[in-house]
Amino acid sequence: MIQFDFNWPEPLNLIILALALLLLPLQLWLSLRAKKDNQLIPRHWLRLSLNVLLWLAVVAFIIRPYLLKKAETVTGFIVGDDIPSSYATALTDSINSLKKTVSSDIKSARFDTLILAGQDFQPEIFNTILQAAPKRIQWIPYLPEDKWQQLHWKGVVRKGEMQVVQGNVLSSKPQVLKLKYGDNVLDSIALQKGFNQFHLQFPVFTEERTLIELAMGSEIRDTIRFYARPSQKFTFQFLLDSPDFESRALANWLGKAGHAVIYAATLSKNIRSQETINRAKDPDVVVTDAGNVNNRLVKKVLAAGKSVLFINVNKPEDEIKAINASLGTQLKVRRISVEESVLVSPGLTALPFRFVPGNRYFTSGTLPIAVERIRGRVGVSLLNETFPLQLAGDSAAYQKVWDAILAPVVPATTNNVQVQAPLFEGVDTEVTFNGFSNLLNFIKIGSDSVFLSTSPINEGSAKAFFKPTEIGWISSRDSLKMEMFVENQATAGDLYNTARLTNFIIIYNSLQKKLRNETGISSQHSNEVKQKLPDWMWFALIIVCFLAVWIERKL
Repeated sequence: MIQFDFNWPEPLNLIILALALLLLPLQLWLSLRAKKDNQLIPRHWLRLSLNVLLWLAVVAFIIRPYLLKKAETVTGFIVGDDIPSSYATALTDSINSLKKTVSSDIKSARFDTLILAGQDFQPEIFNTILQAAPKRIQWIPYLPEDKWQQLHWKGVVRKGEMQVVQGNVLSSKPQVLKLKYGDNVLDSIALQKGFNQFHLQFPVFTEERTLIELAMGSEIRDTIRFYARPSQKFTFQFLLDSPDFESRALANWLGKAGHAVIYAATLSKNIRSQETINRAKDPDVVVTDAGNVNNRLVKKVLAAGKSVLFINVNKPEDEIKAINASLGTQLKVRRISVEESVLVSPGLTALPFRFVPGNRYFTSGTLPIAVERIRGRVGVSLLNETFPLQLAGDSAAYQKVWDAILAPVVPATTNNVQVQAPLFEGVDTEVTFNGFSNLLNFIKIGSDSVFLSTSPINEGSAKAFFKPTEIGWISSRDSLKMEMFVENQATAGDLYNTARLTNFIIIYNSLQKKLRNETGISSQHSNEVKQKLPDWMWFALIIVCFLAVWIERKL
C-alpha cells in the first residue's frame, strides 16, 4: 500500500506543492518554444520525457511516497513452570499452524507478539521481557483441575451489605462449593464436571475483621478475609392498616440495631397511632403492605430514589399484579406447591409461590424475595411470620433472614470504599471511594501514603493506586478506620501467580499502546514496516535527472 510522508494540513507545504505542480507547464513551454514548426521530431519527445521525469522526481521528493509491507515477525512463546510438557508441545504446534515463527529465545530475538502460557514464571522472566520489548503480550491461562483460575471478593464492606465471592474453576467431578462461617453454610452452588463460573453471596452480619471458609466438597480450599465497616443507619417508616406482631417485632429489632423507626398504624376508624424509635427523619425505607401501594408516601419515597418493602403478602398473584400496575415494576410469581405454605428453613415458612427469575429484578437463591430498581427500589417478601424465630430464642437466624432481605432493599450508602480482594504484596491494588462529601488529597494505608485521584465529573468520587509492601492486616490511619488483608505469596500460590502476571500484562500493554499513540503509529499499521528511499537516493535521483536535461540541451 502506497502512503505519503507529507503533512497535508500545513499551509506552507501546500504552497510548495502547488508551485511544484505549476513547474511542469513552465518546463514544457520552455522546451517547445524554440521549435520552428508544429512537427515534433524524436528529439523533442526525448526532451519532453526528460523534463517530465525531472518534474516527477521533484514532486516525489516533496510528498515522499513509501510502501507499507507486512513485517516478517517472530512470535515469542514462553511456557510457565506449571504447564505439562505434552500440553506445551500441543500449544507450540497450534501456533506454528498459523504460519508464525515461534521462538523461545527471548534474549536475542525481536518479537512482534509474545505469548505466555500458564501462570507460574520466575521473577527474572519479567525483566527479560522488558528488555526484549515485544509490541504486545498475549496470555494463555492454564487451568488445572480443582484449582481457582480466578477468585475475587470485596475486601472492604459494610455490615448488612451483600458480600459477593465469584470466580471460575475446572472441577474434576460434580461437587458442591460452599461458603462456611463455622458450622453455618452461608451460600452454596453445585459444580458440574468441567469448567464452572460461580457466584456466591451472603449479607455481612459481622463487624471488623472477618474470616469465611470456602469449601469444595468436604475440603476447605481457601479462606476469604475481609473487613466489615459498621452499617450506615437508615430511617424506616412502617405504614400499616393495623398493627401486627410481625411488623412490631421487625420495628423493635431495627431500633435495637441503631436505625431510626417511625411506626404508624391505624387502630380504628379515624384513629391512627405513630411511635418513634431513636431520632427519626425523612424515611429512607417504607415498610408496608400491598394495600398501600397507591399511598402518596410510597410514591414520594420512590420518586426521591429511596426504597419500599412490601411484607404481609396474602394473595401473591393479585397483589403483585397491583404493585406492577401502580409502580411500573415487572415482578412475576408462580405457584410451586398446592399446600398453604412451604418450609424455607427450620422454623421459617413462606407462601407456596416463588418469583420467576428475570433480568429486571434481583431474586435470592434461598429466600422468596425480589427487589427491582426503578427510580427507587421496590422489594417484596413472600415469607410468612418471622417473629417466631425470636420467640424460640434463635435471634441469630432472625437477624440472618432480615439482613438478607434488607441488603438489596436499602438505598445506596454514602462514604463507600471498594477494594477488590485478594490483595498481594508487590501487586498493584486499586481503591475506589464514592459518596464522600469531603475527600482528602491522600490517605495512609499501612506505612504508605497513597494519593487520591478525584473524578473530574464527581468531586465525591476518587481512586487510589498502591502496591502493598506488607503482608497481613494493614489499616488506614484516618477517619475511615478500615483495614485490608494482604495475602502471603507463599500460601496464595496460583492466585498470586495469576494476579502478578495479569497485573504485568495490563501495565505492559497499556504502556505499549501509549507509545504507539505518541509516535503516531495506529494499531492497523503496528505490525507493518515502511519501505522508503533514503535521502541520499533522492538527492542522487534529482541530480541525475538534472544532468540528463542539461546534457540533452548541449547535444
